[in-house]
Amino acid sequence: MNVKLIGHDFKCLEVELSQQEKFFCEKGALIYHEEGITSKVNVFDKGVAGLIKRKLTGESIFQVELCNTNLNPRKLVVAGKVGLLPINLKQVTTGIVCKAGAYVASSDKIDIDVKMNLTSLIGGTGLIMQKITGFCTVFLDVIGTPITLDLAPGQTVFVDEKSFICMNADMVNRMSSHFSGNNLLGGEGLSMLKITGPGTVYITSVNFG
Repeated sequence: MNVKLIGHDFKCLEVELSQQEKFFCEKGALIYHEEGITSKVNVFDKGVAGLIKRKLTGESIFQVELCNTNLNPRKLVVAGKVGLLPINLKQVTTGIVCKAGAYVASSDKIDIDVKMNLTSLIGGTGLIMQKITGFCTVFLDVIGTPITLDLAPGQTVFVDEKSFICMNADMVNRMSSHFSGNNLLGGEGLSMLKITGPGTVYITSVNFG
């Protein structure tokens, strides 16, 4: 499987599949695919509990499975609302936690679970977050150019909640709300997310104002 991000500010993902290779995406993310690629719609989580979980995390209850049934390589293109951030879950065994509705596509099947966090609600990212686990590359919907912060043990950053994309799932217990009147006067809101390493945090380069 070959994948390539295309574009500048508004990026999409071009995927080239060899025979019998599969790719997975959120319903509505597919832009086009060449003849020879078949699509099948799967229910992400079966049962009432699964449907509720998908609704809470801001995703569709359906996932599109794309498979190349041709002898020759075939291409497809998927896109989020604006841009895409690839994250290799093979290097993050605990998975990642991100804003609800961030999942766009993945190179294999993944699991999306509900992560309720009072800190994220106070911080402005919402009570419901997504925990994504798997053994593949996942593509998240992002605005702007993602900035990667690799935090050493004990290293702390303060992130504007509107700029937060995702972080390693095991960092959730080291995330808290930092309240400051200076933040409010400075236009950042009453609180910011205080996140302590070790681990990786992804934030957007866009200033939402």
